[in-house]
Amino acid sequence: MPIALTFNVAGGIESGEVLTQDAWMFLPDRPSDARAALLCLAGGTYDKHYWHLEVGGHTGYSFGEHMAKSGYIVVAVDHLGVGASTDPVRSGPLGLHLLAAGDAEVARQLRRRLYTGRLARGVAPLEVPVVGVGHSMGACLTTIVHALTDAYDAVVLLGHAVNATSVHDATTDGVDLEARVKRSIERFRRASGANPDDSHAVAFRDHLAPMFYAADVPNDVLVADTAVQTRVPVQAAGEITTAGFAQHYTAELDVPVFLAFGAANDVSPNPYAEPAYYTACPDVTLHLVPKSGHCHNLASHRAGLWDRIAAWIPAVT
Repeated sequence: MPIALTFNVAGGIESGEVLTQDAWMFLPDRPSDARAALLCLAGGTYDKHYWHLEVGGHTGYSFGEHMAKSGYIVVAVDHLGVGASTDPVRSGPLGLHLLAAGDAEVARQLRRRLYTGRLARGVAPLEVPVVGVGHSMGACLTTIVHALTDAYDAVVLLGHAVNATSVHDATTDGVDLEARVKRSIERFRRASGANPDDSHAVAFRDHLAPMFYAADVPNDVLVADTAVQTRVPVQAAGEITTAGFAQHYTAELDVPVFLAFGAANDVSPNPYAEPAYYTACPDVTLHLVPKSGHCHNLASHRAGLWDRIAAWIPAVT
């Protein structure tokens, strides 16, 4: 079972608000022999349940437990304004930059807790690599966090494309980024039914299911996944679906990067073109998850992806 953690991230925001981020931690049997610590950030409509999904009658849907058995410390955290974390009120627009500021503070505190032996009871001081692992919007935030703060020794980016099908807009030529973000926000409000003054909305999974899941995902898993769906900050949703919003951060990544996309369906029209955007990375590895949709942790070949990640990290850190 996961261990509950809370991170006070007010110091990384400096708005005067009390801001905390909720997390789950998974420890290997021998934490002193941990290979690395993984800080996991979920995508839109998800919180930390994406990394640990419990499904009645089914096993093996916990990335956290699987990677802990492979010798890793896993910390799955809720972004600000998502899941059990604080809803900022006075800290500015609840967009990707604010979420990244909170996540960056979590990464800083995680490394400090590891090094000083204050991560959890019984866990001695550890100087191990800290690896950012993100899915979809969480992968974009992982990219922004490292580009701004050098938080990680390597990053694993799952289902995040610089050239994304879902945000392709043939009318972007000559339209500035701010205007395109506003247009994306309005599209999201219409699709979700959000009011103009709503800070959050719930995206309808029925519309997303063809991209999220391959045909072989059991219905019980779909039901369990939908039951833990969380709301999405409207500003962040508009930004992540705006072509080019975070592209310049990708070019600033200077650590090894592992890219993965679902082979059946995902956000990239050409996954083989994606490594070319990571021009400062010393190692870029691309993996296509067989028979997978966008949500790889629910796919039939999820364990194969997890094992590839587990083998890749010690090879590059």
